Amino acid sequence: MENRLKTVRRLAQSVTRSLLGLAMVALLSACVTVNIYFPAAAAQKLADQVVEQVYRAAEKGKVEVHEKGTAPAAPATPSASGRSAAAPAPSAWLRPSPAAPWWERGAGALANTVFTSFSGTARAAADLNASSPGVVAARAELESLAAQMQPYFVSGAVGYTNAGLVAVHDADAVSLAQRAALPGLVASYNRALGNLYQQIADANGHPEWKAQIQETFAQAWIRKAPPGYWYQTAGGAWQRK
Repeated sequence: MENRLKTVRRLAQSVTRSLLGLAMVALLSACVTVNIYFPAAAAQKLADQVVEQVYRAAEKGKVEVHEKGTAPAAPATPSASGRSAAAPAPSAWLRPSPAAPWWERGAGALANTVFTSFSGTARAAADLNASSPGVVAARAELESLAAQMQPYFVSGAVGYTNAGLVAVHDADAVSLAQRAALPGLVASYNRALGNLYQQIADANGHPEWKAQIQETFAQAWIRKAPPGYWYQTAGGAWQRK
């Protein structure tokens, strides 16, 4: 009888380990899925904020650059008790008792690690990092160039393309002196735009996101453009806002 009980116990332990192993595989797969998912809503939110800031800088004709090229630290979000909001605690089943068998403690530790990673990645996907030194510098450069480009946008000499860049629309809309400087300004502005898109992608650990970020910004530049600005439609035709 005792031997039968031992056999049943060993079988139960084996089944438990197998089930926990399958659960860990499923959780890890879920983490990978979150990591490679492009956060479109967060990208649109960031694009709207940056675009509005650049347009404001162009209208004011001045640039507000943070000291030493760094962005101010974002304040921690206080909880109801006045403390900074903490990451959600793992479920009780992920925290086995120290007296539990070794396989349960090991599986619990692994599950806790996976849970923490998954939760952190999910929270990060809700917002994009735009405070890295590279992003801050790229934004400052773009704001400075936007102030120089503003007369060309207002006159209709240049406009935003459907690819998130700028192009010459009507060079004759400005004086000869301004026209001579136009190609260089357009080239510099497009380099700054491309750098901004890449810096945002790099700051969030996904350089391959540049094309998607650029596409998101392309829509924001047109959607939030001031009245009178020229832009390209999806079909490539020029249209005035």
